[in-house]
Amino acid sequence: MADRKNTQSWIRSTFDKSRYELINDKYNSQLLTLLDLDNTEPSFKQINNVTAKLQDKTLCRYQAMLLQIYCNEPQRYLRLDCDQITLTVRCSIKDIDSLLKPIGAKNKSRIYKAGTAAKPADFTVFPTSTYELNGGGSGLIYGKPFYSHGFEFRFNGDSYKSLFLYLEGNEKESGKYSLRLSFNPNKLTRDEIKQALIHVQKRIGGEYRYTQLFSKAKVTRIDFGILLPGVSSAFVQVFRDNAKSIKSHCIPFNGQQVVETTYLGSKSNASHCIVYEKLLKESKCYPEVKTVIDSLAVTTRIEVRHLLYKERHDLDVKQMPEFPSRLKQVRIISPKHFHLLNNETLQELLTDKRQESVKIMRKSIRSELIKSRKRLRVHKIDQRWLEEEQTIVANSLMSLIINPNS
Repeated sequence: MADRKNTQSWIRSTFDKSRYELINDKYNSQLLTLLDLDNTEPSFKQINNVTAKLQDKTLCRYQAMLLQIYCNEPQRYLRLDCDQITLTVRCSIKDIDSLLKPIGAKNKSRIYKAGTAAKPADFTVFPTSTYELNGGGSGLIYGKPFYSHGFEFRFNGDSYKSLFLYLEGNEKESGKYSLRLSFNPNKLTRDEIKQALIHVQKRIGGEYRYTQLFSKAKVTRIDFGILLPGVSSAFVQVFRDNAKSIKSHCIPFNGQQVVETTYLGSKSNASHCIVYEKLLKESKCYPEVKTVIDSLAVTTRIEVRHLLYKERHDLDVKQMPEFPSRLKQVRIISPKHFHLLNNETLQELLTDKRQESVKIMRKSIRSELIKSRKRLRVHKIDQRWLEEEQTIVANSLMSLIINPNS
């Protein structure tokens, strides 16, 4: 059973409204009422309830104020993070055998033996399925590794805090094998990541062999993002400043419900930007959110998921700090004057947040505001800060992965 105390601590340390000086308790409480967490499947409340909030002049100005400050002074109020990284490492059958070699009376693979009797490891290794990773039973996919073994390194019994290792263990004519490592750096401490990587290092043949392999690792996925505490995604209209046409979609998307998640870019076969209500997502995974909801801040998450393997783009782990920031493309329409819009326009804003729709609505909003002698504002997060922060985060991860002993 997961250590729920750790989960509760993470929820409070991330979302507790008292941690953020700009959050107004009264307005935050009003924005929390937009979330319906009592249903089996948490969601936003009915469209009319949410529309009424966007017609509240005070709330519109409050949300616009937060967005403007966050975009202009991110160094004071925001933190850029990486919340997923996946590495693929080319190796030999000897390396795979070193990890899978059975030892002890129970004849279990060496990878399961973590720590010693005198100094037990903080994690336990469990087997995990490779079914979804291999295409859900669709068979071998040309050009992709077929993983026969999966392992979860679970810290302190909490499934929230895990690192995953997958291995190709079946004989291959090519003689080339793959090892896949995947984890969320936000869910693990730096020391926990080090422990897991050093365990792999010891089992694969020592520090020298590990460095040989992992210094040439390919980054197949990496996600960079930011949290906007106090900002409800109901007020957030985002588009990417990109000359190319962008496929995008929303969840849900039926013209009747408020959008919970927006994908700007193709989710299935390309890197994309995702915007969603973070508290809503976490409440679906962790019931602890519901029990402390009154003390938490509504929070919008904006992140870019770089799916490099789907774009057939190679990124060596050593090149991570040089990777360009696609968060620089993000633009946010200021909600300062949303209260001047009619019901029909507001409901369109709430139920359709696709790239093409937001761009069209931007023109409609601008023409509506001109009638009231108001101007439409569009925010972008400080570009230099985004570049510098991503480089810092990537550098830190790169050094940890290549040399966990340091």
